[in-house]
Amino acid sequence: MKKNKIVWLVFLLFPLLELTAQQSNPHILVKPEDKQVVLDKIDKQPWAKTIFDNMRKNVEAYADRHQTDKQWILSRYLMNRVPGKRYTTVYSDNSGKKLIKWEGDAPVPTVRVNTYLRTPITEKGSSYQKPAIEELVANDTCRLMFLFNPETGEKEWVDPQAYITSINSDINKLAQDAAIIYWLTGEEKFATFAADIVDQWAKGAYYQEPIVGPCRTGFLDMQTLGDAASRSLIVAYDFIKPFMRQMNYDLSYYDTVFEKIASTLAFRGYWNNNWYAAESSTMVFAALSLEDPQKRDYYLQFFLEKDTINGSCGQLALPSTVEKWLTHDGHWKEPGGYHNYPVGNLLVAALALENNGFDVFLQFPALFRASYAMLKYSFPNLTVSAFGDTGRSSQSAESLEIGLIGAVKHKQPELPEMLASMKKLMDGGKYRRDDSGFVGLLCYLPEIPEATSSFEWPRTGTLDFARYFLQRNGTDPKTGLMVGVQGATYNHNHCNGMAMELYGLGEVMGIDAGTGPNYEHPMHRNYYSQWAAHNTVVAAGASSSVPFSGSAGTKQIGEIELVAMEPMPDKEAVSPDYSFTDTRYFDKSTNTNQLRILAVVRTSPSSGYYVDIFRSDNKVSNDYVYHNMGDDLIFTDTSNNVLKTISTSYPLTERDYPGFRFFTDVKKLENYAGNITALFTVKENQLPDKYMQVLVPEAKDRTYYTAFSPKVKTAGNRYKSLPQPVVTVHAQGEAWDEPFIAVFEPFEGTGNQSIKAVEKIEELSSSQNTVLKVYNRNNTEQIVLQGNDCEAKIDGKDIRFRGYFGIVSLKNNQPEHLYLGKGKEIGYGPVSLKAEKEHISAEIRKIDNNSYWVNCTHPMKLILENSTIKEVILDINGLSQKITTEPAGKGMSVSIPSVMGAVVKW
Repeated sequence: MKKNKIVWLVFLLFPLLELTAQQSNPHILVKPEDKQVVLDKIDKQPWAKTIFDNMRKNVEAYADRHQTDKQWILSRYLMNRVPGKRYTTVYSDNSGKKLIKWEGDAPVPTVRVNTYLRTPITEKGSSYQKPAIEELVANDTCRLMFLFNPETGEKEWVDPQAYITSINSDINKLAQDAAIIYWLTGEEKFATFAADIVDQWAKGAYYQEPIVGPCRTGFLDMQTLGDAASRSLIVAYDFIKPFMRQMNYDLSYYDTVFEKIASTLAFRGYWNNNWYAAESSTMVFAALSLEDPQKRDYYLQFFLEKDTINGSCGQLALPSTVEKWLTHDGHWKEPGGYHNYPVGNLLVAALALENNGFDVFLQFPALFRASYAMLKYSFPNLTVSAFGDTGRSSQSAESLEIGLIGAVKHKQPELPEMLASMKKLMDGGKYRRDDSGFVGLLCYLPEIPEATSSFEWPRTGTLDFARYFLQRNGTDPKTGLMVGVQGATYNHNHCNGMAMELYGLGEVMGIDAGTGPNYEHPMHRNYYSQWAAHNTVVAAGASSSVPFSGSAGTKQIGEIELVAMEPMPDKEAVSPDYSFTDTRYFDKSTNTNQLRILAVVRTSPSSGYYVDIFRSDNKVSNDYVYHNMGDDLIFTDTSNNVLKTISTSYPLTERDYPGFRFFTDVKKLENYAGNITALFTVKENQLPDKYMQVLVPEAKDRTYYTAFSPKVKTAGNRYKSLPQPVVTVHAQGEAWDEPFIAVFEPFEGTGNQSIKAVEKIEELSSSQNTVLKVYNRNNTEQIVLQGNDCEAKIDGKDIRFRGYFGIVSLKNNQPEHLYLGKGKEIGYGPVSLKAEKEHISAEIRKIDNNSYWVNCTHPMKLILENSTIKEVILDINGLSQKITTEPAGKGMSVSIPSVMGAVVKW
């Protein structure tokens, strides 16, 4: 901490001189002299004019009504209005989830606090509909509210719970927009409308104390996170304070209210998850609004320099945040859906401080990387994986816009990559600047500088804290391929072992379930956060965290281990068409060892498939589970005949920790010998239907099930409220010697699949190796080779292999490509690759009868049987060298150094 304090002194010395001067208003996000810049932006930039026009359209009718009926909007604000019940202190239960006691009586109405931390939901998990402002009852003090139930189509009397804060927040945002419009136009009707809302709120809040409860509880909300609803009024006050002073509003309340907000957020909340960072912008805005410069600086230090840790409560300042919560490339160390929330607030807070003289971005360049980190981990459709307690999120363009402001201002080296990232988002239809709201109108650059380069996605990547390993091939949204495997113990993780998601035809088709109705709901605890909701293998029908847990937060499941991967993250790939990961996992709840190989195989610019080989050694039973978005699922045989299934119930253990009991419309296929295909259908309107075929080679003693999972939020807008199809393969006994094998191919249009068949070559497979053959319609074949390590050797008539993963691609039974993902040897017919010392990753591609294209990560030998060649030429980037061959059996071998993009010819 001594070093940080020295930095703090240097960092703050000059800015503090600015802040000790009398504040002008506005000053949080813009200064008075910035008004003309914003007006010019509205005049010259269509996107900014659209924002301004929409803000005016949304609030003008309310402002007009307010000129003759001031009580209309004020009476819709949810307050404690009845004398004797104008509560000043409220109490939560010990968990900080609901209010249990109300006390005190203020001389004026006080702000109602939401009674529960979540919004109300039905027994089946649907959300009651929040009423519009026009539907609210004037001066409503009833504890219940008449809300619409979408399941019954009727209204019911229910506790509005977190809708209390949400309704007030809607009115707060109207006040904020009105205040900004007044600043820009000078029209007093907007100032009066905003000032009266702010005035009513502040007078009530002045008499209120933070909720009495654990440190998750806030000032005016059950959670400190919910106090963000007050941020809009802080912003509004910043713009209309001169007007309020001129019109003799009593401003004596505000410093007390702002300090209560700043103090609550500085010392409450949690520092060991995203909580504190998500509060940061509200805390900084409140602190910047304080008149007393010493108090202002006191609270700002808790964002800039000084941690306030008290057990699990408190805040981390930026130096600790960068160290603890950001990966080297800026990803927040929680599921992707949680990245934008804390990082977005940190960036808005930094933007406000930059406007007030603090060079936050210059001091913390990690914020630049955080502003665009999510894009690196995106699928080709620019969404990210839904693993953990989250939905399917995307890179926040708003965060990137703020990052660009700092990068341009400080001429940061990250700027070119940030501009390329923004272009990718905008070209991909993920962002329109006219959707960027008041922060965009006030603060964003009038024009984004032109990108001088294109965004480049790496072939693979990893988020180490989540043990997430991704592979991609191609970046086109329609034809790109990507698969990821994930499993670890971290905040907001799920109980899922080695779970995967995969992409096809513009969408994430192999879906992770994401979250349930809310984190406390029994469906979330017992299904969405458990094994059966994920694409994984369940051991003994009982896989779970230890101890069993399904709530939000950290669930103890251990973590998966990466044994082999090609290419390694941020490394050059040896093949344009192939990649793989080999991960291992120990399920401590069932004492089960597991191994999973996932591979991407590209067969043409528009086609490809995924290979999944999953070993699990539980002696009781093992269930392979795969969820795909869509409408329908059937089993077919090798002749495309539909196989008949019978209705059944899923086999459960007594406690069913994984959550199989939530599957519906369960059907099974048993006592079937032969290859099968599970065919998922995604029906399209006026377009060819999409399919995912899952080809499963014949295996002994397997029972196949189809079912529908509970509805998920991660399957795109069309399916987010619908049950989704799921296939499982049940093995009674271990599935190690006889692993689960599945080959996945997305395709469009009936009969347009590129794979004809998949077979397992039994005589070459064992408990240590798997050999598959994939037959394609373009007259090519791939022999897929898997090894648990590099010791057990495959030595068939034509095939030789020692390694973790390899592919022999054939055309007319002649090898076109030999790919050794990682290992010691691969060969087919007269051609072989052998590592000289270390394990290698390598590929050779036949150019013609006298040359090969070669990539290898370490020195290797290229062996040609039945050859008498004495000398070869190795061409590396146009530079040629002669290499003498050596005898090898009945042929010759040539030593190839570590090279990329070389050609061997003779």
